[in-house]
Amino acid sequence: MITGKTERDKKFISIYQAHVDEVYKFVYLRTGANKSIAEDLTQEIFLEVYKGLSRFKGLSSERTWVFRIAKNRLNDFYRKQYRSMFESVCIDVVLDDQLVDTGQDIQENQIKSFEQETVRASLSALPKQYEIVLTLKYMDEKNTKEIALLLGKSPKAIESLLRRAKDTFIKIYAEIEEKRML
Repeated sequence: MITGKTERDKKFISIYQAHVDEVYKFVYLRTGANKSIAEDLTQEIFLEVYKGLSRFKGLSSERTWVFRIAKNRLNDFYRKQYRSMFESVCIDVVLDDQLVDTGQDIQENQIKSFEQETVRASLSALPKQYEIVLTLKYMDEKNTKEIALLLGKSPKAIESLLRRAKDTFIKIYAEIEEKRML
């Protein structure tokens, strides 16, 4: 437990410097590569870290604790997006290891780039609720019960929503691929 204000500030600075880049990248990829939203959420996450620092007991690693806060903040973000459906979130499906792997050849990278762009375009063309449930299911790897709890719906409703979302995504993806081939 942290006692003095300067000790708390030093501890926060240490945690911030150790994890800010990784948290930002995590949030950025899950907010459709939207820089301003990712910056805002990262700032909110670290504000919560600072506020909660005196309550952190060290029962987990600092990284685990910070990422739990980040995941909770993202869940709040998804809930707001689902309910309001005003703002579009494009999802960047590039995996972290693909961003770092410099050994891939140029042609393979171009193919992946086209595929990723097609996925992004397909996701952004979906109705908002479809985009959100597919993001929760496949990017955040949440199961049907977790998504239902998060969105305030029954698991059966989420299963049905996921089925319709996948069918619509496949149809849109095929249409975009077909246009690209012409």
